[in-house]
Amino acid sequence: MWGAPGFWAAGRETERRGTVTDVFDRSVDVFMVAVGMGLVWLGCRAVLRPRRPPEPIQGPVWGVRAWGLGFVLLGISITVETVTLMAGGEPGRAADVTRWVAGPLVVGSILAAFVSRRRERRRDWAVHEQRPQ
Repeated sequence: MWGAPGFWAAGRETERRGTVTDVFDRSVDVFMVAVGMGLVWLGCRAVLRPRRPPEPIQGPVWGVRAWGLGFVLLGISITVETVTLMAGGEPGRAADVTRWVAGPLVVGSILAAFVSRRRERRRDWAVHEQRPQ
């Protein structure tokens, strides 16, 4: 008898769970907006100063700029979609298209940076091996 909740207890429990879920959902939404704005900030740093890029990306200038542009687009997409969902709207196709453009830019630039670093290491190794001792 003590373990079985009554009619009123069940109603209050459901009401409380809904409130906690709403607070959690809103906090995740606010976090995603912050992540989106952070991506935009990081991407802008790479686009505006490609000779001094952020730590995650090193490589040719065009690769750094592509990475930065991809991050700007991805951040804008995440922010717009999250704000739209918070306002009760439906996410549009613009966010999907932006992600389809941003994804290849980010992945392609990371691959270009990897190849660039590898070539630089090989070139340094070859120069080191050719030195007379």
